Amino acid sequence: MDLRIVPGVSWSANCYLLIDEEQNKLLIIDLGLDGRLTGYSLRKSLEELLGENSEDFEVEVFLTHSHIDHIAGENNLPPFKSLIFSASKIAAEHINSRDHVTLLQQFGGKITFSVEKTYEDGATFSFAGNEFQVLHCPGHTDGSAVLFSPTMQALFSGDVVFKGSIGRMDLPTGNPEEMRQSLKRLLEYDIQHLYSGHGEALHGNVKRNIQRALQLF
Repeated sequence: MDLRIVPGVSWSANCYLLIDEEQNKLLIIDLGLDGRLTGYSLRKSLEELLGENSEDFEVEVFLTHSHIDHIAGENNLPPFKSLIFSASKIAAEHINSRDHVTLLQQFGGKITFSVEKTYEDGATFSFAGNEFQVLHCPGHTDGSAVLFSPTMQALFSGDVVFKGSIGRMDLPTGNPEEMRQSLKRLLEYDIQHLYSGHGEALHGNVKRNIQRALQLF
């Protein structure tokens, strides 16, 4: 399995590309902003990764939560053999209704897709021989969810926790107490690699990073 990081441009989220070349499958974690605002950085990374073979791939896009800077980049996506969008049930409800929690109307954003696949808290799936667990971690939004891979010892944390900080809690459905409980929950997992929604990845000292984040409360 190959992991590619597409760093966020401006306030756009980081995107993560996990590819299973043997099975022609691709897992995309978050889409970032509209490609016109990011120089189509996600599209360029996909073209580099897949070449002209995108239509051979089955693709799942997992959205860590419903904010515009994570969901609005669908115009970066080339044609695929199949494409499905997934999220937590609560995030899916926000996205599919394009409600105020998404911030789409506030920032003039538009999306055309719907989330068709939802994950319950604790759900698991396999990709390229690696197990992934979906953990609901509200606080930044009520529908925030992260992906933890015990085989990779990696956490794809969305805007729950970053290197040196945490997601803001002053936007709709943000909740400091829920954020505190989500961070405490993450301490239970053996995480060596933190891939967050914004900023640099962190390799090592992830538990200490989360413990320091808890001191903010």
